Amino acid sequence: MNIKLFELDGRSLKPTEHCYMISWLKRIIDEYPEEHVKVFSYIYYVSYLGPDNPYFNIAEEDREEKILRDLQPNFDIEAPEILNAVDRCKELYTTPTMKSYNAIKAMLERLNTYLETTEITDGRDGNVGSMLRIAKEFKHVRESFKGVYEDVQEENKVKTRGSSKLPYDLQ
Repeated sequence: MNIKLFELDGRSLKPTEHCYMISWLKRIIDEYPEEHVKVFSYIYYVSYLGPDNPYFNIAEEDREEKILRDLQPNFDIEAPEILNAVDRCKELYTTPTMKSYNAIKAMLERLNTYLETTEITDGRDGNVGSMLRIAKEFKHVRESFKGVYEDVQEENKVKTRGSSKLPYDLQ
């Protein structure tokens, strides 16, 4: 089930009530009164790996660099309260389904890198057989990934009863 620490209103990120009640998130508001929205944006983009995050498809090793380039923060991302908030938000956002998604995604990225960068060799010690097996089995791996991705999307849907609307639907 998806949790909402931050809301996206179409123009900006807004802290939810949790940010005012959870001490380590409230500390960000108190320490960065003029910039807390930008700090929370950084924390959200780095820690939340659901489909609502525009950096969702970026490889983990490249994600933070691209976020920093795009946000151009004026705050120290190594500040203890920010590092703590990133770690704790990751912990809150991570579900077993998300762990499975991340594991299969990382495997696919490694397979893609291997296929792109490995020279095909033949002969007794060649890799042509293993390359062909990877290509042959790729469809099954992709289908597993797609299934877990669909599970992640389903898990990230916030459920309401009947035709009721969520607060961010009312705008």
